[in-house]
Amino acid sequence: MEKNRTIKLIENVKNMIHKNIIKGVKGAVALVAMALSFVVCLGGSVDNAEAAQRVDRHFVDSLDGTGYYVDVKTINVQDNAVTADVYMVKSLYNTMYCYGVVYNLAEQSYQYTYTKIYQYDTRKLTSYSEVPSMVYGYSNAALGNNMIMEEVLRFCQEYHPDNMNTKNNTDVGEWLE
Repeated sequence: MEKNRTIKLIENVKNMIHKNIIKGVKGAVALVAMALSFVVCLGGSVDNAEAAQRVDRHFVDSLDGTGYYVDVKTINVQDNAVTADVYMVKSLYNTMYCYGVVYNLAEQSYQYTYTKIYQYDTRKLTSYSEVPSMVYGYSNAALGNNMIMEEVLRFCQEYHPDNMNTKNNTDVGEWLE
């Protein structure tokens, strides 16, 4: 009698475990279905997310085979600081660098806050770093400072989104990774 009771208890536990497993699987399937539905519903928003990756580069200057461009959608001018994404294209090496640049106007300096490196012909991202660079000066060429970056700063400060600026626009709506 004790043996039959034990067997029934084991069978009841076994059935309970199976039912819970089945409920768990059904719950997991339902969760995956909800997640997929959510992704499909947001499909229209994907275009907005991708649009955020479009760049609007305008040519600023060139030096020693390197072209300097600014993504005008990223320009932010404040009292003592200017920020922008600056692109340096070295077509000879099929490489394009994107730097998040912060200018400190009071100190006449700039610093790269992040770096993205692309293969130029495919626009494929090959490297990314959020390690800030050292601080560079931009105002005195005699001290070895980068005068082109001063031109980039001037461009950022003078840029106004109107029809006159379309002549420098080189990559409207270009998609980058």
